[in-house]
Amino acid sequence: MKRLSTDAAAAPAPTCDASTSCITCGDVAIPLTVLRLDEERGLALCADDDGKSETVETDLVAPVAPGDRLLVHAGTAIARLTEEVPA
Repeated sequence: MKRLSTDAAAAPAPTCDASTSCITCGDVAIPLTVLRLDEERGLALCADDDGKSETVETDLVAPVAPGDRLLVHAGTAIARLTEEVPA
């Protein structure tokens, strides 16, 4: 059995490579559309473009309304998406 070293000098330097899903680069947020609200609990039923739905916490971006587009990570809305006008 291989033992882990407690000597920091002996440990290899951490690397960041999104192709191997490092803990930071592997984070993914997806755009979802609000379908229904439970304002009392700070939740919204949202769906992706394929119709797959999930319950999302909305406190960070409240207030939200049906039809709003949200950027969601780990079940929490982290940003409100706005439609960009092409240049």
